[in-house]
Order: sequence, then C-alpha cells, then structure tokens
Amino acid sequence: MSKRGRKPVTYRRRNVVLRYKFKYERRQRAYKIGQFFAAACLAVFVIFFGYRIINNFLFCSDCFKIKTIDIRGAKNISSSEISALIPFREGDNLFAAPVSATEENLRQCKPELKKLWVSRTWKGIVIKFEERLPVAFTRIDGERFGLDDDNKPFPLRGMFARKPLPEIVSQDECGRRLALDFIKAFAPKAKDVYAKITRFYSEPAGSVAFDIDGGMKIYWGVPDAGKIEQKLNKLNQVLFDAGERFGAVEYVNLCFFDDGRIIVKPKKASS
Repeated sequence: MSKRGRKPVTYRRRNVVLRYKFKYERRQRAYKIGQFFAAACLAVFVIFFGYRIINNFLFCSDCFKIKTIDIRGAKNISSSEISALIPFREGDNLFAAPVSATEENLRQCKPELKKLWVSRTWKGIVIKFEERLPVAFTRIDGERFGLDDDNKPFPLRGMFARKPLPEIVSQDECGRRLALDFIKAFAPKAKDVYAKITRFYSEPAGSVAFDIDGGMKIYWGVPDAGKIEQKLNKLNQVLFDAGERFGAVEYVNLCFFDDGRIIVKPKKASS
C-alpha cells in the first residue's frame, strides 16, 4: 500500500503496577481496616462499660435516694390516701421511681383529682394535685356521685359526703351537661332560689326543670343565659301572687315565657 492509503496504528496504553507498590498499598488498606475495627471495638467497650458505670452510679449511689415525698394540695383527700397508692418510699432510688406510671395510676384510682402532677426534684418526689369541687350529684347504680363543671362523676367522701348538693336527674351525659351549664349560669343570679333547689331535670327538646324544697316544680324551659334575670323576676312575682291566691303551688311552667304565657297549677288541698 502506498503511504497515503496506510491505516493509522492505534497504540493501547497499559498501566503497570510494580509488585512492591502493590504489596504496599494492600498493607495500607489492611492497616486502615484494622484501625477502624480497633476503634469500633474501643467505642463499644467504652459505651458498654461507661453505661454500666453511669447506671450503677445513678441507681446504686446513696446520692440519689429519695429523701422526701412532698404531697401538696390535700384537702378533702388525705395525704395518707395518696401515699398508699404510690409504689415508692423514702430511701428508694430517685431514678427508679416510675413517675409517669404513678401519675396514670393515681388518675385512675382517684377520679376526684381534677389536676395532677408527679415530678422529680433533687430532694425527692413532688406530688401536686387539685381536687374536684362538686356542684351537684347524680346517682349511678343507686350510689351518689359528685359532679363538677367538667361533668366528671367522682365518689363523694369526707366533707363532700355531708355537703348539701342538688341532684341532677338524667339518664345520659348530655343531659347532665345541659343541667350543669344551666346551674353555672343560674346559680350566681338566683342565690335565694338556688339555695332551695333540691333536684334538676333535663327535659325533652333541651329544656330543664327543677324542684324547690317543699315539693314545687319549676319547668324553666330552654336555658338562655340572656333571659335568666327576666324569667327569674317573673317567677318571683308569680310565686308571690300564687301564694297569696292559692297558698301552695304544685308547679309553674315557664316554657311559654316568650309567648307571654306562664302556667301555674295550685296544689290540691289534702282531704
């Protein structure tokens, strides 16, 4: 072939690694792997034994024993009642005390606690709580249970067992809620009347009624906080007039107050 038609020759470059260099690089990789493995073993050793040392210090040292169990807020519920329900005592380890579990157990065992805090301090354990204050009571399976503004039934003990409270007669939670909301709005504005009320009822269609000591029943109607004073003034007037005319009244119906009608039924004289 002529020089002009000759194909160009392609040369392939081949990297050549000398044997001593190859061995050196292999030793370096092995050395790094060994360093990493040694560091990992050392880290595991430090973590394991460090954990054991710290754990033994925290849970076995006399520095972290419970010196005091401070129970705050006891009024109707005694401190001894709370103390009997907690799973730790003075001298036990502070960090071994199950704070969260204790708080949950107290809430379940003492529904009369409205608010509750259980916490650790550098001296020991602090248990703070607020008790529920009953505004009425209801009967569940024949037993009296207090009710507070949260509509939470709880056992009536101590001074609350002897405290005169109106009863809320209702078959469900919604009915109790209706009566409690009415009491909250009604009681401050009708102190004289409220002191004589023995029983509240939740009526159909969202109405309420109540009994006044002596046997008279008042059908109040649908609670409306804006009309309490108007209806209360009219009720007092009606009761005064009815007392003058009939002597005793069986019931007063204020359900038609907005229509300008009030129904009064005199009590029949006993023969």
